[in-house]
Amino acid sequence: MMSLPQVTGTDPNKIILKVREQQKGKNQYQKVSQRKETIEVFENGAKFQVNLYDYLDTGLFLDHRSTRQLIQQKSKGKDVLNLFAYTGSVSVHAALGGAKSVTTVDMSNTYIDWAKQNFKINNLNGAYEFIQADCLTWLNRHNGKYDLMFIDPPSFSNSKRMEGTWDVQRDHIALITDALTCLNPGGEILFSNNLRQFKLDEAALIELGLSIEDISKQTLPEDFQRNPKIHHCWSLVNQ
Repeated sequence: MMSLPQVTGTDPNKIILKVREQQKGKNQYQKVSQRKETIEVFENGAKFQVNLYDYLDTGLFLDHRSTRQLIQQKSKGKDVLNLFAYTGSVSVHAALGGAKSVTTVDMSNTYIDWAKQNFKINNLNGAYEFIQADCLTWLNRHNGKYDLMFIDPPSFSNSKRMEGTWDVQRDHIALITDALTCLNPGGEILFSNNLRQFKLDEAALIELGLSIEDISKQTLPEDFQRNPKIHHCWSLVNQ
């Protein structure tokens, strides 16, 4: 850290250091600062507001840059659903890619408001819906139909806003089964998660009538390729 100003030629006041460590329960989303300062960044034609100070995560997951670009390429003319949407960066790329409609769902009011701001700074106006809800409960009760879904759930959650707990290894088939009820024939789910030891239950997905393609390498930017387990990503097509 002490060498960074000299090596980069950057003002020390503009260098931010964060230490990532395993967190559980409420500690996952605690603020580390109260500065409430945001800056605007650019990514493949999109603009995003990021907060480098107040949370461990900045509002933009860098390891999914290529995933977001892929979704932009796939979205033209489609009804798109972004579950566990965080700050809506995937939704922005879908809208910029010409999606017919984009539905953004996250449990946090803070993140839904952040997603709306990201749409605003990109001058996006159209059939864009923002929903604050427990994604699992909402999906189970929803009867809309989509052509493309991005589902990137947490590895584990025991939030008080949820009905029960969530474990991605234990519960991913139930989640995808519910998602299928909202997926049009020929529709595609991009399913991702960050659990390093995650094992996709391919046999169960084949029984559901899905074709499976592991696109993890395709969605991993060059600067993350030293650790190929930073995320997993599959294309699941409703045949």
